[in-house]
Amino acid sequence: MAVGRRCLPSAILMLNATIPNELRWRAPKTLGLASSQRPSLGLFLALVKIILESNDVATRCLLNMMDEESGSLYWFSIDDDARLALTLLSVRGKHVLLQEPEVRGWVLSRLKEEIESPAEFAYNAKGPPLPDTWLRMVVTGVFCNAGCEIGMGLDTILITNSKSESLPAYDGKAESYRGDMLHVQELLVPQKDSGGIDYDLLIAALLLIASRGCDWREREGIRFSTQTLLNTVCDMAGRKTDVENAFIFDGATVMRQCALSNNLQAAAFLVGGKKGMVIECADLIVSHLEVTVKDAEIALMGSLAALQESVVPLYESLTPQAESTFKPGIGHQHIMWLLQHQVLNVHTYGEFDCATGKISPVYAGQLCFRSWYCLTHTSMLRNSAKWLEGWLRGKLELTNGKSPRRLACAALVRTLLWVNEAEGLDLSDADDEPLLAAVIGFNGQFMAELAQACCGLIQSIPPYLAEELMSSFGGGSNMFSSDVKLSEPVMPQQ
Repeated sequence: MAVGRRCLPSAILMLNATIPNELRWRAPKTLGLASSQRPSLGLFLALVKIILESNDVATRCLLNMMDEESGSLYWFSIDDDARLALTLLSVRGKHVLLQEPEVRGWVLSRLKEEIESPAEFAYNAKGPPLPDTWLRMVVTGVFCNAGCEIGMGLDTILITNSKSESLPAYDGKAESYRGDMLHVQELLVPQKDSGGIDYDLLIAALLLIASRGCDWREREGIRFSTQTLLNTVCDMAGRKTDVENAFIFDGATVMRQCALSNNLQAAAFLVGGKKGMVIECADLIVSHLEVTVKDAEIALMGSLAALQESVVPLYESLTPQAESTFKPGIGHQHIMWLLQHQVLNVHTYGEFDCATGKISPVYAGQLCFRSWYCLTHTSMLRNSAKWLEGWLRGKLELTNGKSPRRLACAALVRTLLWVNEAEGLDLSDADDEPLLAAVIGFNGQFMAELAQACCGLIQSIPPYLAEELMSSFGGGSNMFSSDVKLSEPVMPQQ
């Protein structure tokens, strides 16, 4: 009736004056020793929901109500348990209160306190830990407010989750959580004029859910893990979209929360670019070996000689695979996925240009092969190299030194056969630093065929050497010979 007569603000003020305790789930003041109980939770939620559903401006009218008893606005006049209950209210498929500044600020504050509180304290100064159900509802609420398909439950029929432990030889498949991320991303497209996805709320809630080892939604038939969803959201956060976000993304705070949660995968996708890929590969190494993140990063970025010296002792105390046949584990399959999409799928000359800020196939290849070495037991290096060689041959369609994917071959040659692109050649100590191809254990015949397949491409040699050759030959194009004898190895045999 108040909506029809356009007197909704007056009606809400009248309710505030008449039943202030029922609107706040608050026990009335007691006289003497007589105790009083809080009103019914169901009545409290029903009253607030009726108000919120009445009109688009009703949410703001409710939050602007002044409490005569405390002298505070509505949201600051109710207890934390009442706030937790109100944030779960759904009005016409939207969690409208999460879009209001004071409510969102309180939720962010509680999530921040939960992430930063020491693990040994089950209860902090603000109260008990946030319930799993409430965290799940915050995630669902953010998706519903943005109008994403995942909030409608369409993921249950669109995504499949494979947890294969091993890979049949030469079948060309590489299982990785990155594959699921591509499908999840299709479900996270916000609707126009929705205010976009609130990444601050979403990532903080998912970090807590992931740290507790819980599913992001309490429903049977979940097709992807909490970590996969978190990785996808972090990968999308901060990117430009066609939908204008209602709230500015606080990347620095979220990055700190990822670090406090020890979630390397989330941090990797939040950082993105070269640094992100280093963290992503470091996560694979840390998960497989008992090393620190710093040691893993040194293994990925340091010298190859230091890499061998640090990895070999770690495997001395580990039992090697009982089988003589190499079978890639989950970590190996993830590296294969990265190799396929970051290195073997190179199609343009510009992708080799590091100045663009993107990950070049050479840089990606170096990280991938170093990670492969770290994840492989020293007793299985030769077998793993033979397996990987067969897989690469199939992807490149490499036969007798010929391949239709010459740029990919050039990327592999630069990755495996050149010592250090950043510093140029130092002939005085070239023997001190091994070639990456020799460290992995690739056969010289295979490397010779790779070199022949990309013979004549300037992309197959480092930029500093290419510039020297161009200047010494006066910019001539006929600089490389195609006479490569496949019977002659290009590196020392192990």
